[in-house]
Amino acid sequence: MSAEIEVNIEDIKEANLKDIPEICRGCVYWEFPEDFEKKKDDRQKKWELEAKKREWFQQTIKEFGTCGKIVYHNGSPIAYAQYAPSERLPSIKEYESKPVGKLEEAVVFLSCLFIVDESMRGRGIGKLLLQNIIEDLRRRGFRAIETFASRSDVENPSGPVAFYIRNGFHIKDKTNPEFPLMRFYL
Repeated sequence: MSAEIEVNIEDIKEANLKDIPEICRGCVYWEFPEDFEKKKDDRQKKWELEAKKREWFQQTIKEFGTCGKIVYHNGSPIAYAQYAPSERLPSIKEYESKPVGKLEEAVVFLSCLFIVDESMRGRGIGKLLLQNIIEDLRRRGFRAIETFASRSDVENPSGPVAFYIRNGFHIKDKTNPEFPLMRFYL
């Protein structure tokens, strides 16, 4: 970490769903790809998408358990991560990488790891958040975590390839050259 800062990482649960950073709260890219483009500058659609995302979290928590984290600094949410069984994230199919691990293989998919507050980037928060997720999944008996990482867009919410490689992931599949499938064995 270039500058030590104190953060608190919490599991996403019913009580803090409202704390999901606003930019992420209505993003349904992974969960409801058919609805993703509908939010463009429409307050009603945005509200509907936020409701769908809340329902998705409620159902996924009920069926799977913890499926996301929020990072707080001075009481404000500054980062967010989401993970779930690949079956709960239909947009995975759009990437054409094969095979994406399944829950029955004890593999979980990390759909988003995003430091929303730009002033907090490059300070080790992403690494802390990823380590927290890895510890959670190890405790729960999972064997691997996978994600698609961006080769060129470091602003992409999935995170850059270099970040994942620095943190022990390897490239599992290069079918999609811009977003290779990365894997980390727990």
